[in-house]
Amino acid sequence: MENMKILQVVGYKNSGKTTLMNRLIALAQETGKKVSAIKHHGHGGKPDLPPAGTDSTQFLANGAASSLVYGGGLVQLHLERQEADLEKFIGFSKLIDPDFILIEGFKDAPYPKAVLVRSGEDWDTLKGLSDIRAVFVHQGVELEGVQTLELDKHAASGRFFREWMGSGKDESI
Repeated sequence: MENMKILQVVGYKNSGKTTLMNRLIALAQETGKKVSAIKHHGHGGKPDLPPAGTDSTQFLANGAASSLVYGGGLVQLHLERQEADLEKFIGFSKLIDPDFILIEGFKDAPYPKAVLVRSGEDWDTLKGLSDIRAVFVHQGVELEGVQTLELDKHAASGRFFREWMGSGKDESI
């Protein structure tokens, strides 16, 4: 786990974060790497739980601070926490000894980032984030003085991610 790397995928709503995350997860799996994914649910409110009648949701409804279900090789964990403690979430993710942890969201965290930009206005507010490694833009978006990758060009995202996976370098853009 010493060589485990973390990459954040950040951007505003509907910028393609989940699409890029899924693409990167598939690329990592193709190379035999194990990935853990963490997502910040930025849609307001709590994420959907399994149906209310399941044992795990009954435990939560009756006051349990957490509920863990295991079956068929899958662990499902639900915690009641008011704070989004990314470091603890990363700690949970490390339990499977991944090669990489991909994080969707949590913009202000200090990890290397792939930033998704829909417009120049997006870039104006996101360019101040720490440790930006790549800037992905939607078709037709041009940012002056910034090297960008077009989100719809899968080969470009693949090249970036393969280089990032194998790189021992720690260079930001």
